[in-house]
Amino acid sequence: MNKPKKSPVKELKSKVIKSSSTQERVMNLLLYLLEAEKPVPMRKLEALYGGGEESGEDKRRTIFRHLDILSGYGLEIIRGDKYGIKKKSEYLRTEFNLHESQALYFAAQEAISDVEMRRSIQQKLLQIFHSNKKRQNLLSKRTIDLVEFCDKQINQSKRKYQMRLLNYSSANQGTKRDRLVVPVSFSLENLEIYAIDLEDLDRVTRPKVFKLDRCEGITKLKDLAPKELQIHSHKLTRDPFGYLIYDDALLHVEAYFNLKAMTIFLLHFPYLTDQFQYLDTEVDKPFLLTLDIVRVEPVIGVFSVLLNHIRFENSAAFLSAWKAFHQANVEEGLARLFNSKK
Repeated sequence: MNKPKKSPVKELKSKVIKSSSTQERVMNLLLYLLEAEKPVPMRKLEALYGGGEESGEDKRRTIFRHLDILSGYGLEIIRGDKYGIKKKSEYLRTEFNLHESQALYFAAQEAISDVEMRRSIQQKLLQIFHSNKKRQNLLSKRTIDLVEFCDKQINQSKRKYQMRLLNYSSANQGTKRDRLVVPVSFSLENLEIYAIDLEDLDRVTRPKVFKLDRCEGITKLKDLAPKELQIHSHKLTRDPFGYLIYDDALLHVEAYFNLKAMTIFLLHFPYLTDQFQYLDTEVDKPFLLTLDIVRVEPVIGVFSVLLNHIRFENSAAFLSAWKAFHQANVEEGLARLFNSKK
């Protein structure tokens, strides 16, 4: 006689009892309410949160607080005798779209340390995707499958294999074809594969960026990476403007700003606020900006209009690169422009 299958709700309940993290408990409450066919009474939510040291009143306050967190995410919460999520809510008019499914998947990936719980939640997400036959949600499921494949076969694998990116659409080349590569690492945050292009080794030997959403699939080959390739196993990172950091020397910037200059600069780059330091020893320009960047292009436009309000120190390589860029692009471009007017 076959044993009855465990209810996914009961399985979820046992996990919540063990969880002390607010992030994990809110995530599980969200999934519980999504799985519920209709709003549920408070007693079921209290049972979901298990025993523990909390009194009934304290437990209800915790549940209300977690419901408020979900409401802050834009979800329309049903309250009263029973609790749930309105299906006509802005984010729940249909099943999850591509970006929502990715957000939930990565939220679980980052917030939940319990491996068994994380896999359980991610499998429930996939079940939700499977239940909808709309094309967009099938694409969501395929994307999640590719993410899982890349994370396992690239990031978690000690050996580097050749892979084929199927029908990869290149924005630079304007082509759509298979690409033979050796992946170095996979970015869960940016959904990008950093890989050595085996078809372009004569020109470029360092990893290129391949966007996951530009390929229709990935095939892992039996062949390992060629022995002559110098493959670094470390995770590739980016500078503050999104440029990949390879082995090249970064351009160091130390710039002292007055208040006016810093305000204008932060209007363009508000995410660089933490890069500023206030120095009370400096009278005229007390705000020090420190950056290490790959290329000069993102900042020199703003720097150019602020030159009377900033001072550079310990930035020789950056200033040299700025001068070279100006000569090759600005001066030559202006010369062509003015000569054409004659």
